[in-house]
Amino acid sequence: MNVEKMKPFLLYLYIVPFSCWALDVIVTLYAIDVLHVARETNPLGWPFAVFGALIFYIPALIFTHMLLFKIKNRLSLWIAILITSLALGLGIMNLLAGLHNIGVVEIYAGGNTLLYDYAEFFSNVLVQIFFWTMIFALIVLGIKEIIAQTARRL
Repeated sequence: MNVEKMKPFLLYLYIVPFSCWALDVIVTLYAIDVLHVARETNPLGWPFAVFGALIFYIPALIFTHMLLFKIKNRLSLWIAILITSLALGLGIMNLLAGLHNIGVVEIYAGGNTLLYDYAEFFSNVLVQIFFWTMIFALIVLGIKEIIAQTARRL
């Protein structure tokens, strides 16, 4: 895939975190306001916690667009990829929160708790994988920039 085809693709990837956020909001709304079997643990409280992810997603989308189409820099594509991957990671966390609330609703309904167990397990594993991948990516980008600056000086 060449760079020009990759630029719109990175923006299209933002559909995933926005969809996961929407699932989380809908299921949380159902669990909190309809069934009254859950509560919001976010310090903002319900319903203001709904905007927590949007505070990241919307500026990240705008900044990614600026990096890809407005700023002509060698590293802008790599930084846009990093920001998009952070948004996808946050989307995974929204997805897992939605699955967790589906598990809570399922427990309340007296059903099987298998979905709840899977959501807990995958939330722990995926968040750890995502966290360490982002740390590694930041280290690699930092080392790459240091090498590039050193090469320019020589």
